Amino acid sequence: MNNVVELEEIEKSYGDLKVLKDITLSVEEGEIFGILGPNGVGKTTLFQTVIGLIRHDAGTIKIQGKLHDHSKETKAKIGYLSADVNFYENRTAEENLEFFADLAEKKTDLDEFLELVDLKDEADKKVKGFSTGMKKRLGIAQSLIKDPEIIIYDEPTTGLDPQGKKEFKDLIRKINREKDKTIILSSHATTEVESLCDRFAVLKDGVVMACGTKEELSSSNSSYKLLLKTENNDKTEKILEEKNLDFKRKDGCLLIKTERDIRNNLFETLVKKNITISKLEIEEETLESAYLKLTSD
Repeated sequence: MNNVVELEEIEKSYGDLKVLKDITLSVEEGEIFGILGPNGVGKTTLFQTVIGLIRHDAGTIKIQGKLHDHSKETKAKIGYLSADVNFYENRTAEENLEFFADLAEKKTDLDEFLELVDLKDEADKKVKGFSTGMKKRLGIAQSLIKDPEIIIYDEPTTGLDPQGKKEFKDLIRKINREKDKTIILSSHATTEVESLCDRFAVLKDGVVMACGTKEELSSSNSSYKLLLKTENNDKTEKILEEKNLDFKRKDGCLLIKTERDIRNNLFETLVKKNITISKLEIEEETLESAYLKLTSD
């Protein structure tokens, strides 16, 4: 696969505050790429450098293999929807899209975009009467006006109810597959984008902590977590303490953290103590647990 976005050693500061620190990552053509990180770690600043809204202090950005020159042609390759969707409230949905089309000097079929985001019947209605979900969908239509190869969505599910989030994700998949768009999006909640993205980069304090697929990030932990449940957890806890094992209670079980798989040894010890075991298994690492590990202090 070809890389359509390549960032190498990107840095950006505001005065003494260094927001982006040596950011290096690449996005492949046709994928949905997720930027994960808590609020305030530099996700929006990173996006603004990619779309050319602000200039980075150091490093290089390549769009489709060419250095980002901040030209009109390069910027036209990238669509963008900010976390806070803003439109002219007293204008209709169609009038808002016409404004952005004029701004982009692009003559296009707005009905096609309105139909894609299921707003064709609301084309003549003023945006001030739209719900958050409808405004988000109108924002998606706006992001497509330039017919960009790459579309960036900053915290796209913010403010949406569960049904709105599902509809948004279904629409993103449709744009990715049917319109053949490379999509980059950000989120601070792994559960909202876990099933949507092909790969992820995890940011913390302006640094890329890890990058890869859900499976790659989830398996990056070298330690083991064992879930143990017995008929007498109190007695079991004393045995674990004697063996100097790190554990805590979790959902009626004992969660044990070790550097290696000790199930066989632990099983033999408990059986010798006449303790009946109902569960002894490795707890699989999830994307969320890997994310929390990478972003926690």
